[in-house]
Amino acid sequence: MNRNVNVLLAITSVLALTLVTASAIFSARPEQRPIYFGAALLSALGFMLLNGLWMHSRKRKPKPLIDRNAPATVIMAMVFPLAIILSAVLPLIAPTGDYGLMLIMAGIWTGLTLQSARAALRPPA
Repeated sequence: MNRNVNVLLAITSVLALTLVTASAIFSARPEQRPIYFGAALLSALGFMLLNGLWMHSRKRKPKPLIDRNAPATVIMAMVFPLAIILSAVLPLIAPTGDYGLMLIMAGIWTGLTLQSARAALRPPA
């Protein structure tokens, strides 16, 4: 169960990141569109790479966000995709704003959930 829930959380976060990125791209000026796409993609991948290197240098292993022994972690972990989905409305309300930081934050949260899913799928040592 622990593996499936963490993978589902990662899938939900990726879909939420896709939604917020599409929302920001469709309301942005044409010259900002590739910047927004790159910010969302590179922040998620960059978090996974850099956090993995940092944890390896500290001889630590990433842990799943959702733990079977603590059912409240399911509700706490759902804050990430929920916050990302709610932030997708901002570019539609104020299309002239700059939403790069929002996309970077959403990418980092998505990277965290992807790392959690990878840790849950790893066989126990």
